[in-house]
Amino acid sequence: MSAQTLSAISNDSAPSSQAAPLQWRVNRFGEQTLEAVNGVTFDKLGVTPTLEEAFRGELRSEDTLYIVAGSDSGHLIRHVLREAAPAGTRYLFVEPPQVHAALRAVGLLDALPPHVRCATTDDWMEAASDLRLADYLFIDRVEVVFSLAARSAEAPDHTQLGWTLREAVASLHWRTVGLRGNETFIACQLANAVDNVQPAGIWRGRLKGRTGVLLAGGPSLDTALDWVRQHRERLVVLAVSRISRRLLQVGLEPDFVFSVDPTEMSYEISRDMLRFGPAVVFVHQYHVNPRLLAQWPHSSYYLGSLLPWSSPLNPPEPLHGVGPTVTNTALQFAGELGLNRVILAGVDLCFTPEGYTHAEGSNERKAGPRFDLTNLEVETNDGRRASTTADFAAAIDTLAQQARQLRDRGIRLVNPSPGAARVEAVDYVPWVELGLDDAERGETIPPPDPQAFTNGQRLRHTERVARDMQRRIDELGQLEDRLRHARKVTDKLFAEDGTIRNRNLRLRLERFEAELDAEHPDLSRLIKQCSLHALLRGMKAVRDVETLDAREAQDALRGYYDAFLDGARRLRGWIEHAMVKIRRRRHEYAGSWSLNQLGVEWAKHGEPGRIQGWLVRNGPLPADTPMPLRSVIEGLQQALQRDLDATDGAHLRRARSHGDLRAARVRLEQLFVQHNADGVRNTLAGLNRVQDAKAAAPYIALARGLLAELEGRPDEALGHYDRVLQAPDRTLWKLALVRIANWALEHGEATMAEQALQCLADLQPGYRMQYGDFLAATGHIDRAIDVYERHLTEHPSDKDAMVRLARLMVNAGAHEAARMMADHLTRLPGGEALAASIHRWADASLCPPGGKT
Repeated sequence: MSAQTLSAISNDSAPSSQAAPLQWRVNRFGEQTLEAVNGVTFDKLGVTPTLEEAFRGELRSEDTLYIVAGSDSGHLIRHVLREAAPAGTRYLFVEPPQVHAALRAVGLLDALPPHVRCATTDDWMEAASDLRLADYLFIDRVEVVFSLAARSAEAPDHTQLGWTLREAVASLHWRTVGLRGNETFIACQLANAVDNVQPAGIWRGRLKGRTGVLLAGGPSLDTALDWVRQHRERLVVLAVSRISRRLLQVGLEPDFVFSVDPTEMSYEISRDMLRFGPAVVFVHQYHVNPRLLAQWPHSSYYLGSLLPWSSPLNPPEPLHGVGPTVTNTALQFAGELGLNRVILAGVDLCFTPEGYTHAEGSNERKAGPRFDLTNLEVETNDGRRASTTADFAAAIDTLAQQARQLRDRGIRLVNPSPGAARVEAVDYVPWVELGLDDAERGETIPPPDPQAFTNGQRLRHTERVARDMQRRIDELGQLEDRLRHARKVTDKLFAEDGTIRNRNLRLRLERFEAELDAEHPDLSRLIKQCSLHALLRGMKAVRDVETLDAREAQDALRGYYDAFLDGARRLRGWIEHAMVKIRRRRHEYAGSWSLNQLGVEWAKHGEPGRIQGWLVRNGPLPADTPMPLRSVIEGLQQALQRDLDATDGAHLRRARSHGDLRAARVRLEQLFVQHNADGVRNTLAGLNRVQDAKAAAPYIALARGLLAELEGRPDEALGHYDRVLQAPDRTLWKLALVRIANWALEHGEATMAEQALQCLADLQPGYRMQYGDFLAATGHIDRAIDVYERHLTEHPSDKDAMVRLARLMVNAGAHEAARMMADHLTRLPGGEALAASIHRWADASLCPPGGKT
């Protein structure tokens, strides 16, 4: 067969790696799926067992809005509807418009209950708003879930949809986080109150005229460290806690170390700071992780208020942290110190070309480069475009605001990294051009109050906090009594038919909340914040609010006061928990407990590192200390060491989840379609740095093949694609086979084209029709008929395939079989015209040109 003939055939039968037209496919269990979405996902076990296994333990949390990327041909919607929804939980499934239309056409989106919606990529935000997205964001309970299609990388549009939804929700989260009163923040603020001895405001203006360098965790940190060590004596060094491990590796201790988040993951990435010496000052948010603060043995200063209510113990002019990242908070503090210039190092806020977001020594670096990148990009200092994330984008906006404010105060911000995101009011000055005046050489930074952290000072602070909290516990008791009374009033307010029985009682309830806010403003506000989950649980969807009948209104009112009572109980529990810690600290500072008793308590509460602070405050043990006491100390120090040496944890597992190689395949396919050679080249560079070289090898081969094609070396690409096909992992075979088939068709290699198309059809049934077309075009009529018939067993309503098969039957002389196909078509919607065409072909084949009818 000539190359010209194959070239003509390729116009019709050349395979594409893009999504095929949507067709419903029937598997051996009789279940319908969209072939371009789920392929053979459910062929092995069927829909129900597959979904139950894949989503075991997922989609069932209370008070959560689940935003799901895809619905797995509608089956995932039915999966969540099999059981009653968890209290306060709603579901939003998001589909590309073509998929959404296909689901609607077959009735899969009809009669969905109010707590379940399915929207398109164009209108999902409106649907999410109807499901109270803002409220769920406010309580940080929006979760993006990937359907099986989005997880598989076989449906790239769904995978990209998942990434886009994840970034969009993250962006919304960062916009909301500064507006809400987070329950976790309140709980940690109360738990930390006894250990928050000194406010950070005491540092205002104490380092005027100095140059500072702010070290964050971005990739450019590695370039900066040598310069910082070389000029250490002239710099005020501020560092985020997550880079402590890296700083210890290079022998560099900062002057200030910062931490913000209350989570256990924050503790995991920050705990190496507990190895720093006494010259390092810890500055942190009031709601920092309690275990991190409790085990810090040196001076620490808190940002914000000591207590979540009005109190004389709160600093009159507190320094506040600024989100969304710890870097923003550290920069805010740097400005308050009075520095005249701040150099930003490791403040990249974007990806490197290889897909890294963090420096050496971080969990993110250990996990490898990320490939699940969206189209969210920023411009870098050297003028290129770099991928970024929603939280980084939010941090860039905040950084620009801070930079403008600091510039107006005469403080210059400089970022010497060419690969860092360009930020307004932050000057780009390369490291080689940065100058430091010899006069800037500074003295060791003394603490503002050397006596602030003695046992005596800490004990006095403990007693003051205890008295304040006890007053609030007493006030809470009175308030709870009034709430219980209001709850009883609601029972008397309505008659049995749901009508209001007593108008005076209604007026009393209306006055009650106003009185509550006036007489207990702080506790009323805190209780409302602690009641958000329960209040959300009782909310109707927006469109249903106005349709409540009297009975539902009564139930809603009861639920409202029940939620308030629940919030009051939660707040009381947190205060009482803080009081238990206060009693432990009182014994520790007063010396009324033995070290053995203290050690038992510290170990019980995950605070073995408090032994370090105890030794700092009480001095080293005398030489004649009994061995049992030395054993207690050694046991605590060993427990701390084991904790610090632990490397695997939730944060590392999350970082590794972003390094999934399957995402590289989706990324490569998108970049190739866009003819983005630079993007493919950067992805290849990232793949070359993946630690598991064996697993990465076929991905590297695929990337090299695609890059060779984009650079005009298609013959060389074939060798790389052949190496992809030698790998046991078949997830990459499709794209390699598609490229091989296209090359073969373009170069007249019929045998190679047939082999590639046959492999594609066996691998993914969605390519079976293209394989059949090729066989028909190359004269293999009987084999083509077999392929079409097999296709129709799984796609019994595919009218286009029926027409193609009938035409082949006519060409093969099987006129009766073709007419039977035509008769079948007449019974299908829209099939009569197609059937008439088949009859005309059959008639024409029986009457040659010029013959008689």
